[in-house]
Amino acid sequence: MKYMKKIIIVAIVIGIIIVGWVILAVINAKHKSNLQPVLTANFIDLDKVDKISKYRSCQGHTVVPQESMESKRNMKHYVVLKSEFTGGNKVPVYSPLNGVVKSIRSEPDKGLEGEIWLGVKGNDWDFSIQHINIASNIKGRQKVKAGDIIGYVANRGIDVVYGVGARSVKMIDGRYESPYSDLDSPFNHMSTELMAQYQAKGISQSDMSYTKEQRDAIPCQYRENDNEDGLNDFAHPEDWVEVN
Repeated sequence: MKYMKKIIIVAIVIGIIIVGWVILAVINAKHKSNLQPVLTANFIDLDKVDKISKYRSCQGHTVVPQESMESKRNMKHYVVLKSEFTGGNKVPVYSPLNGVVKSIRSEPDKGLEGEIWLGVKGNDWDFSIQHINIASNIKGRQKVKAGDIIGYVANRGIDVVYGVGARSVKMIDGRYESPYSDLDSPFNHMSTELMAQYQAKGISQSDMSYTKEQRDAIPCQYRENDNEDGLNDFAHPEDWVEVN
């Protein structure tokens, strides 16, 4: 009888230990998935860039997370080339991290030449580059290293996004589709060495973004009677950081 009680007690203890391990594994996995990857290489040669739009600018169209208190703003960056480098396939685009190709898509009918999502396995946060001609050797799910060429600028510039994809698309303000569950500026997640490249051009991390409070205080306005139905146009210099 005592022997059976010992067996039961040992079984209970083992069971508690196993459950504890499982709980810790789940917590660690969730924590790991929420750690935002650090970008260690530049996605483009800054000497060929004219200007970059700020995070939360009023440029282009609305880009915001689905479930947030932010709207009527653009939470990605537009990267515009110097005029002598526009025209397509003149400027390489690089992977900014060691990771994998999460997805590739191309929708020319929507003005999207090519889009690539790069990230780390098991992590929800990814880096996206849009409006590129993807290199022929780049395939879905393959591994990439920081600095690898993944494509070429398709025309006059690219869009870059640092975010978490949502399971489905949601309409924002009844005008724009949001495929993102969360967004952040990639400039908040660059290594010290990478950020130094921008600092050498006279650009600081704080230069690249409006805070939520700043944008809330001066809301973006939609253009009226405009076929593109966007926010502001390229004529607002306060939304841009020039690359010297």
